[in-house]
Amino acid sequence: MQKPSTIKEIQALVAASPWLSAIDERLANGLVNSGRSVSVESGAGIYALSDHDQSVFAVVSGAVGIQLDDGQSGIVLGHVFGPGAWFGEAAAITGSPRQIGAIALTDCQLLRVPYEALIQLEQDDQPIWRALGALAVTNGALAIRVARDLMLADSKLRSLTILTRISDAFAPTRAIPLTQQHLAEICRLSRSAFAKLVAELEAGGLVQRKYGSLVVVPQ
Repeated sequence: MQKPSTIKEIQALVAASPWLSAIDERLANGLVNSGRSVSVESGAGIYALSDHDQSVFAVVSGAVGIQLDDGQSGIVLGHVFGPGAWFGEAAAITGSPRQIGAIALTDCQLLRVPYEALIQLEQDDQPIWRALGALAVTNGALAIRVARDLMLADSKLRSLTILTRISDAFAPTRAIPLTQQHLAEICRLSRSAFAKLVAELEAGGLVQRKYGSLVVVPQ
């Protein structure tokens, strides 16, 4: 594991992260400089439900899937984070085991800030816990949005709403770099039903299929 290699890479991470851009500049720089760059291959787990690791992560590149236990189907994908997103803060704040899992859906470059580094920032009189609390509120609001989207009974409306939410993570291109299998799982459809639905959405000018990605057309 290595630190981000260049100042340009660090600046790009800060610029891509609304949360990091909103907090104290000294703290933002401290977080990035305390982190270690981690390469994760597609399909590999980042952390699992019930893990005791308390690290916080940022997505530098790639797509990270958030896994949850829906009580019926078992472990399923709930959301996807793209570049600039930070996640994993709940375990750092509470000290409790992970309540959700995270998996690399593509080859990913992550920044991992270990719990010990968070404590060091606190000892350096940095408002780390207030900042992580703000991140938890943001990600909590996102979790509510995920739950609301899944409650939509109409499969076409549900899928388009979910795809629009996920495409927000890959602005400005809005190109979701995932397989149809992953997207079908997130939309709670079979792969064949999802493929048929995507064809309908594309015919209506709502999405565009491109090599290796699905683009959601802004409305």
